[in-house]
Amino acid sequence: MADKTTGGLPAVQEAAIGDLPGIADLYDDTLLPVEQQGEARHMTGAQWKTYAQAGVHQYVESARTAAERASEASDSAQGYAQNAGKSAGEAADFAAAARQYSGRPPIIKNGTWWTWDAAQQEYVDTGEAARGNLMYAAFFLDPRTGELHMLTDSEYTGPDFRLVNGNLEVVLHDES
Repeated sequence: MADKTTGGLPAVQEAAIGDLPGIADLYDDTLLPVEQQGEARHMTGAQWKTYAQAGVHQYVESARTAAERASEASDSAQGYAQNAGKSAGEAADFAAAARQYSGRPPIIKNGTWWTWDAAQQEYVDTGEAARGNLMYAAFFLDPRTGELHMLTDSEYTGPDFRLVNGNLEVVLHDES
């Protein structure tokens, strides 16, 4: 390169290149002396930029794709986090309600079932009668009259009974 010029600049001896002052910035129109296949030539800052961009293009595209996927995953994760927060809140509400009802089973009061109402913080009347249905007939003998009486619930569906010549007989219902 000692006897050639680059872009109007006088050729630089190899030993003197290190002695040249450095540049602060590389602009698109900056000229750089280069040697290519034994010939002195010049290269612009814009050419260096294009060369650098081409060299990193595959990495930039991979990084851009990865960033887009990460952004989508972040959005999904944010949605999942919101749903998890909502579910946690609901679970806490259910746990609080369970604590309210724990140890407060239904009770019988004034002949009806009363259940705990967490909102009112007291037992409330359900209006349901607190009596069981007789699944069998009950008998009693009136000692004054000597009469045999049969007692059943109004919803009793068991067999009927009758007295025949002083004997108590069971009357079975044919359900076929």
